[in-house]
Amino acid sequence: MVELPIAGPSNRFLVPQRDRRWPHVLSTFLLLAAMVVGVLGLVGWPRLKITSVHYDLIRLRAEVEQLQARERTLRLELERWRSPRMLAARAHMLGLAPPRLADPPEDEAEPAGAEAP
Repeated sequence: MVELPIAGPSNRFLVPQRDRRWPHVLSTFLLLAAMVVGVLGLVGWPRLKITSVHYDLIRLRAEVEQLQARERTLRLELERWRSPRMLAARAHMLGLAPPRLADPPEDEAEPAGAEAP
């Protein structure tokens, strides 16, 4: 059996052309994509900033606690250095001595046997 070629439609008479709707479809798609990105930006940006501020707040609170602990330590150390015992010890190390009462001049001194009125 011999197969005969079947004559089908031929494309030799067609002229290549661009689809005239393609620029319109592309511009519509780009516009919709820009709108989606814009909406996501408007919704996402504030949430991102809130999260960032929250982390900054946590970090700053931890820093405040550290600084308050440091202040308490420094205040205790200051009070320890201001204590009379520490001041006396430092004065002794520096060669200072407590003041002595000066003897009154002899002309103002009371005689040993005199009574006070």
